[in-house]
Amino acid sequence: MNAEAAKKHIALLSNVTADLLAARLRGSYTFYLPEGYDAWIQETLNPESGLYREKADAVILLLDGTEARSWKDEGQARERLALWRQGAEALCARMREIPVFLTTLDLRENRILSYAETGYARALAAEWDAFIRTQMERQPNVYRIDLADRIADLGRSRFYADKMWYLSSMPYSRDGLALAAREIDRALRAAFTPRKKLIALDLDNTLWGGVIGEDGVDGIELSDHKEGQRYYDFQRQLLEMKKRGVVLALNSKNNPADAEEAIQKHPAMLLRDEDFALRKINWDNKAANLKAISRELNLTMGGIVFVDDNPVERAVVSGECPEALVPDFPGDTSTLLSFAEELWFDFFRPLRVLQEDLEKTRMYQQEALRRQEESQSLNLDDYISRLEMRADIHRMRPEELDRAAQLLGKTNQFNLTTRRYSKAELSALAACPENRVYVARSGDKYGENGLIALMILIPEGEDMRIDSFLMSCRVMGRKLEDVFVSRVAESLPPTGRLIGDFFPTAKNVPVRELYDHLGFRLLREEEGRKRYVLPLDSLEKQDFSMYKEIVFEA
Repeated sequence: MNAEAAKKHIALLSNVTADLLAARLRGSYTFYLPEGYDAWIQETLNPESGLYREKADAVILLLDGTEARSWKDEGQARERLALWRQGAEALCARMREIPVFLTTLDLRENRILSYAETGYARALAAEWDAFIRTQMERQPNVYRIDLADRIADLGRSRFYADKMWYLSSMPYSRDGLALAAREIDRALRAAFTPRKKLIALDLDNTLWGGVIGEDGVDGIELSDHKEGQRYYDFQRQLLEMKKRGVVLALNSKNNPADAEEAIQKHPAMLLRDEDFALRKINWDNKAANLKAISRELNLTMGGIVFVDDNPVERAVVSGECPEALVPDFPGDTSTLLSFAEELWFDFFRPLRVLQEDLEKTRMYQQEALRRQEESQSLNLDDYISRLEMRADIHRMRPEELDRAAQLLGKTNQFNLTTRRYSKAELSALAACPENRVYVARSGDKYGENGLIALMILIPEGEDMRIDSFLMSCRVMGRKLEDVFVSRVAESLPPTGRLIGDFFPTAKNVPVRELYDHLGFRLLREEEGRKRYVLPLDSLEKQDFSMYKEIVFEA
């Protein structure tokens, strides 16, 4: 597949000329742009329009409020807003299989008003926002881009350029175009690229001001007012991220007793021991600590962000852990709150927070306990037995669709074909009676792992082909893949074969020889892409007695 074909195709609808905006994003996406005044409304209302014939991967509806300056009164304003709602409602009703993003409104009404007059812009903008919220409640594929809030951050005088409006019907300045492009790109990356999973944090001059070993608990800079509030607010933002599924860990050069005293006893410390999945507080090399965090939590280094005020430590980690993200720490710590927001917007913000996301910290704390158990086990079977592992494999249920689609979209390591399906596409695959879409849940004595694996089977004559097989890296190496394939194979008619494909990527090296391990026979190989077969008439019964319980529903 060439680079252009691999780009996501985006329908960008707007009431202003969007060519310059699309040009800023063409390095990552291709675009469908309706041309002409109010063409977007005509396209959304006409079921035969080019918009609905396009094979778009997502839709962005970007509405600009500059035209409000020419509306003669509130009556005309409400007519325009009603027309926009009509078009947006038709769009959402017809586009149910791909992400649809609606932007909030910054209405720039006429400001030639006396001190006794009030405008209508804020009220209408709030009504539009309420309309977006209604659409999101009705349809899980509709999302909100709060562009008005970002415009307020930058300032209208910097975001807009009247000269551009009169020259090209695009009212954004260079800074405005950059901001709008960035917000659209952020939303699309949330839809199509895996999010980071963990923030590894330093302590001194990062979560508080000062050095705990020198200043003591009472001497560090941390409070809910004045100078220390910058660190308090930073911690509050991190805590909000944790509540939405971001995993936190500590990576600090400190005396553990001093650090723990501050974490547990300082009255303004918002982040306590229970908020961290793992703590590496010692005098070891921080790159080595980060590698240990990755290993002990069973996370790839590419999913980790390392935050440290010390440029020397950042350089060491960048050099020894090149896959980890190491952002520059703000030189002015009064901007820490904004720094946390930018980390969230750029690397962690998901389209939607699922129930399993809310339990991430607990799950990774349990994972650390499992790793300790592994170090005390004689072998893999003994390890699984000591964990008292359970597996539940069954056809995907409607309430599991969101999580299954999330797995499909973000799993890279244990993913044999790395096919990406939208939630609607996955639902359609499962609805076809000839197909089989299985999911697996697992748990052990330390807790539940949740829904952690997915397999899509598609018939080919008497054979069944594994279209997709993927599993969370959190449970890799515990024979769950063996259990999954074995139980599925045993449920199929013995007259056919089970076919499996392996398509290599930069990330799925760990499963390159999985089918060989599972007893499949290599049928052919072309440029690293392999096809395997497993005859179903001569299956050998597998011994999984090390598992406490296996439930399989065909």
